[in-house]
Amino acid sequence: MQKGLIQFSDVCLDYRLYRDRSVSIMETFMNVFGRKTSRDWFRALDHASFQISPGESVALVGSNGAGKSTTLKLLAGIYSPTSGKVGTSGRIASLLDLGVGFHPELTGAENIFLNGALLGFDQKRMLELLPGIAEFSMLERFMDTPVKYYSSGMFMRLGFALATSVDPDILLIDEVLAVGDAAFQAKCYDRIFGFRESGKTIVFVSHDPEAVRRLCTRAIWLDSGRVRMNGPVDDVLGAYLNASAGRLQNTAASAAPREWGNREVFFSRVTLTDGNGVPTRTFRQGDTVKVNALIETREGREVKNIILGFSIHRPDGETVLASNNLENGEPLLEINGSGEGYIYITPEIIEPGNYLLSISLTGNSTDYHWQDNFYPISLLGKKQMPPLRINSLRVAGSVDKEPV
Repeated sequence: MQKGLIQFSDVCLDYRLYRDRSVSIMETFMNVFGRKTSRDWFRALDHASFQISPGESVALVGSNGAGKSTTLKLLAGIYSPTSGKVGTSGRIASLLDLGVGFHPELTGAENIFLNGALLGFDQKRMLELLPGIAEFSMLERFMDTPVKYYSSGMFMRLGFALATSVDPDILLIDEVLAVGDAAFQAKCYDRIFGFRESGKTIVFVSHDPEAVRRLCTRAIWLDSGRVRMNGPVDDVLGAYLNASAGRLQNTAASAAPREWGNREVFFSRVTLTDGNGVPTRTFRQGDTVKVNALIETREGREVKNIILGFSIHRPDGETVLASNNLENGEPLLEINGSGEGYIYITPEIIEPGNYLLSISLTGNSTDYHWQDNFYPISLLGKKQMPPLRINSLRVAGSVDKEPV
C-alpha cells in the first residue's frame, strides 16, 4: 500500500454491555453458575466503508455517538474491528487524547524520550527533535520538571508538539485544537496546514463547521455507525447541518413551529436560497439568505399595503434579529390574486450555530399569515466575541484578624 492510504472495508465494531454488576467475588460466582449475568451488544460501527487517498484531508462529521472517535481509534490501532478490514500504510500520529502515555513522575524531556521509543525512534533522533518540541510547546524552561506539576494547558501543549514532530504519514485529529490560548491555537493550525501542504493524509473530527471547511476538502457523515454521505465538504456539511437543525426544531418545545392568521393573504410556497439562487439552509459569513415566497390572496382578491416581515430565533425561541419592509422604508406589497415576495438578509454572524427563521404577512391592522419557527437554518463562521462580557466586577469579603 502507498504510504498515507486508508481503507475501511465493511467494518463493524461491537461493544459488549453488561447489565449486572457484581459487588463481591461470591456474587460473581453465583451469577456465573446461576446464569444471572446478562450481556448485550452495542454496534458502534455498522458496515462502514470508505477510502482516503494519500494526501487527502477528510473530516468525519456526525452527532455524538455516531462513531467518529471509534473510527479514529480503529485507524490508530487501539481497537480491532469485529468484522471487516481496516488498512493503513505509513507512520500514524494520533491527536486523540493529548498526553496519554505520559508518566507523571517523569520530566517533560524524559516523557518525550519514552514516547519516542514507543514510536520506534532511537535516542539520537529524539535528541534532535527535543529542542523543536520544547520551543513549539513554549516549555523550554520546564523540560526538567516532572509533568505532574504541569497545568492542563502545559500538558496538552507538550502532547500536541510531540505528536506532530515525528513526521507522520497519517495524522488523526479528534477535537484537540482548542489547546492553549488563541496564539497557540493559531500555531497548531499552521502546523496542521503544513502537514496538508506537504502531502500528508489528515483525518479530522470536529464539531466546528468552520474548522472543518478550513482544513478539509472532503467529509464523511457518520450516522449511528453508518456512512450516510461521503463527498465534497460543503455538500456533506450542509446536509448534516440541515438534518441537525431539523431535529433540533422538532425537539425544541419552546420554539415549536406554529402557523396562524386569517389567511386572507397567505404563503402558498416558500423556498430558501443563497444569493445566487441555489437552494440551501446553510450560510457562511457574507452569504445572503434569500427568502422566495409565492403569495396568494383568498378568492383572488386584490389586497394592498401588505407588510412582509421576518425574524430569526435561537432554538430556545429567543429572537435575535427581526425586520420588515415597513421598518426598512421599502414599498409595501400589493397582491392581486397572486404575486411574489423576496427577503434578502445578509447577517453578521457573531454566534455561529443553528437558528429558526420565521416569516409573516400583516398590514391593515390584520395578521394575515404567520409561519413561526418554520425554517431551520445553519449559520457558519468564526465566533466573533464571547456571549457575555464583564462590564464591571467587584469582589468583596472580610478577613478575620488575630488580635494584636
